[in-house]
Amino acid sequence: MIPKLIIHNSVSLDGSTTGFEANLDVHYKILSSYQPDAMIVGSNTAKTGTQFFCEKIPPEEESDFRKPEIQPDDPRAYWLIADSKGILEGLMHVFRRSEYSKDVIVLVSERTPEAYINYLKERNYDFIRIGADRVNIRHALEIAKEKYGFELVVSDSGGVLNSILLEYGLVEEISLILTPEITGKNGTNLFRTLEKSGIRLELIRDEIVEKQYVHLVYRVLKE
Repeated sequence: MIPKLIIHNSVSLDGSTTGFEANLDVHYKILSSYQPDAMIVGSNTAKTGTQFFCEKIPPEEESDFRKPEIQPDDPRAYWLIADSKGILEGLMHVFRRSEYSKDVIVLVSERTPEAYINYLKERNYDFIRIGADRVNIRHALEIAKEKYGFELVVSDSGGVLNSILLEYGLVEEISLILTPEITGKNGTNLFRTLEKSGIRLELIRDEIVEKQYVHLVYRVLKE
């Protein structure tokens, strides 16, 4: 069994995740309303997102090598970051320091460089190592549910990870914030690497937010 998984994203009218300025207040207000146990993010999205946390990557401090003390009533979500290639080495403390993150759990594979595994161990990051060449997301979610008790995970990521989640039938709902902009040929399709076709959806919620955004929620119909 895996946790319930919801894809959440802000998109333009023509389905792009880039080429427009998303309203992050609306985006994260709706995301937080789900009260997820964890958010799953791809490494490329996480690396790009460092610019939202700091203009310049700060040096590590002694406290960055210790796990944070988590209070029982802490409402924040854990971050599950899939990073089998270890591209976030030297950046992980940025996410651990975030006011939006309870702590970080890294998803890696058997092919992940040992230097990166040692980097995580030295800084006391939990990690789930599953999969040969790349992370086996289904099994990683099964382990996360069993080990941490996660019941609801929200994907706040880009097209590659979200396509993988859909490809393997892991998604129960898709939550989209429709932004009144058209990006045209410079856009990046939300599910740009998805090979599976004929995925059927059922609209279960539609709501106008702040007079110009539309929040749409679809249930993914199982085959």
